[in-house]
Amino acid sequence: MQINFNKISNDEKDSLKSQIRHGLIELEQKESRIRNKKRLIAFSAAASVALLAGLFISRTPESKPKTDLELFAEKGETTMSNADLENISLVLQDQKTIAVQDSSVISYGKNGEKVTVGTQSINTNANSTSFNTVRVPYGKRTQIVLTDGTKVWLNSGSSLIYPAQFDGAIREVYLTGEAAFDVAHNKAKPFFVKTKECDVRVLGTVFNVSSYPEDQTVQTALLQGKVRITYNKKGLLSNKEIQEDLTPGMMATIDKDKKQIKVELKDVASALSWREGYFTFKSQSLNTILGKLSKYYKIEFIKGDNLNLDANYSGSFALNENLNSLASTLASITNSSCTVNANQRTITIK
Repeated sequence: MQINFNKISNDEKDSLKSQIRHGLIELEQKESRIRNKKRLIAFSAAASVALLAGLFISRTPESKPKTDLELFAEKGETTMSNADLENISLVLQDQKTIAVQDSSVISYGKNGEKVTVGTQSINTNANSTSFNTVRVPYGKRTQIVLTDGTKVWLNSGSSLIYPAQFDGAIREVYLTGEAAFDVAHNKAKPFFVKTKECDVRVLGTVFNVSSYPEDQTVQTALLQGKVRITYNKKGLLSNKEIQEDLTPGMMATIDKDKKQIKVELKDVASALSWREGYFTFKSQSLNTILGKLSKYYKIEFIKGDNLNLDANYSGSFALNENLNSLASTLASITNSSCTVNANQRTITIK
């Protein structure tokens, strides 16, 4: 609409100008109210988020108090390493170290006061608060019989911490690396395998736990019985406890980076084959196979640029093979070329 100011009176002009001024003032006030309202909403939202965060944090349950075994294990992690270890060793509670020959069994009496290492019998002077440690270098393995009769096969580059006597309400051990367990049944006194990432609870069963610090995953494979995996998923604002029950034939895999746990049916017998002196694998990636062989044989693989590390293979290795036999078997399974350097303990695979 257009207005011709030449055809209206001065009074009408003044009235019209006044209406326009009032309209502009009201419009500015309205916009100001909208801006203030938005600020208030934004402030309220921020305050609500802060309040909810405060409530969330305050209601987050604190982590469970650590047991004496876990505290002892954490202290040992900073002072002991299996990387440069040459021989299997048993470390008693008084820090006395006993060399263990290859293929020797470490066996405890029922009260834990004596331990037999091969043909050698040793007085431990143990009590329920004493912890012993078995450390295994890469390339070797050993077997332990605990005071309750539980059998443990400890794999290459692994260590197991355990009390000399199981006098408490539970039986617990602490594992770094890989071990297979045949747990003596005792319904009144459950058995726990603790690792840095999770706990495995059993009553009487046969299973395998692989928890190497350098690996991205922690795996538990169940052959017989029943186990419960307890995984403490640590977040920025909270800790979430996740539990998974396994039945025979199941494997639980915890991804350390993704902070996820996956349970699936697997050929779990292969996961325990190493305790019988064989490394058996089915549809595993070449990268996984080489990683395990590196631990089992204490060797380094030099990988060719065109090697497909994601390709899957199935096969078996005898863990007492020499490097030349190992390279020959590996070349046959993967259809690759393998060259051994015995002095440097390396195998180049292309």
